[in-house]
Amino acid sequence: MLGVVVVCVALGACGGEQAARAPAPDGPRLTPGLARTLDARFRAEAIDAGIPGASAAIVFPDGREWTSAVGSAVLHPPSPMTARTSISFDSVTKVATAALGLRLVEQGRLRLDDRISRWYPAWRGDVRATLRDLLGHTSGLGDPADRYFLGMLRHPRRAVTPADALAATPPPGPRTREAVYSNTGFILAGVILGRAAGESVASAMRRELFHAPGGDGLAMQPAERPRAPRAHGYFFPRGGATPTDVSDSAPYIPSRAWAGGTSTAGALAGDVPSLARWGHALLGGHILEPASLHEMTRFRRGADGTGYGLGLALSSIDRQPMWGHDGDGLGTHTEFWHLPRANLSIAISWNDDELSDRAPFLATLLRAALGTR
Repeated sequence: MLGVVVVCVALGACGGEQAARAPAPDGPRLTPGLARTLDARFRAEAIDAGIPGASAAIVFPDGREWTSAVGSAVLHPPSPMTARTSISFDSVTKVATAALGLRLVEQGRLRLDDRISRWYPAWRGDVRATLRDLLGHTSGLGDPADRYFLGMLRHPRRAVTPADALAATPPPGPRTREAVYSNTGFILAGVILGRAAGESVASAMRRELFHAPGGDGLAMQPAERPRAPRAHGYFFPRGGATPTDVSDSAPYIPSRAWAGGTSTAGALAGDVPSLARWGHALLGGHILEPASLHEMTRFRRGADGTGYGLGLALSSIDRQPMWGHDGDGLGTHTEFWHLPRANLSIAISWNDDELSDRAPFLATLLRAALGTR
């Protein structure tokens, strides 16, 4: 169980490269032949991986979408994974949290360089630490010990709040130059954003961010409930092992406790095509002002030795820069990436805790979409 919880603590990871150029005018296009190729490769990879189920979507530069779903969303009683199935996106939530922060900055409700103590007087870390530090993982704040996550596993229907996460987290250390990953930092950022907005973060996201295409298929838990049908997450169902269902069958994914306890660090859920569509609008420059997107994509070293901006990681495939995030949570994994040069976005989610590596799905589908392999 301890190994399981350690995986859950790291709700996301990220990659590093150089900032991207403007997208080319002629990018990859979805054709019937390409759709068949994507379908076949996705299904083959899912079968080879031995996972219960997976859902994927790619948004092309002209707005056309490829979507596919394979396997099971729920093993008992059997329920298929579909393009409409809601699943937890875990640390991809951080992209939405940071985007809301930039939107409130645009409206003059707060500043990135506001000190944390201005909005959260109980702060006991570096007095110079700012909202920018929270969103960029440089505040010095860490994460709770494993027993905090074990408590959510043992009592899945208990109401857990951001205050519980903050109380369980050790005192902050000094600010850092490189990004040092902290889920609690994003939970505290959510507390500050709610105070600046004068309403719940879920309400503010719904109005300020989720009006864009795809937003109606997303839910910021626990204030919002993801639409049915909902996928269940599973521990170690591969290799002949007996799968352990970590969902409590409540209207939250995977549980009320997990949704409340991860909050603005990891509680976003919804269907995968909606995530791809909304993320494409956000990172394609259709929600935030250019200066705000520039702030999110000012990447620095860190977060497990890779590049991180504000709620956004930097990675690459075959020298193609990618902006996005991954999320590794309680029995689920999500990859969301936007390729700015190609103006293409991809999202993939599956409900197997053991398969936490982005390969092979991501590379296989992106290379097919880009026509590179």
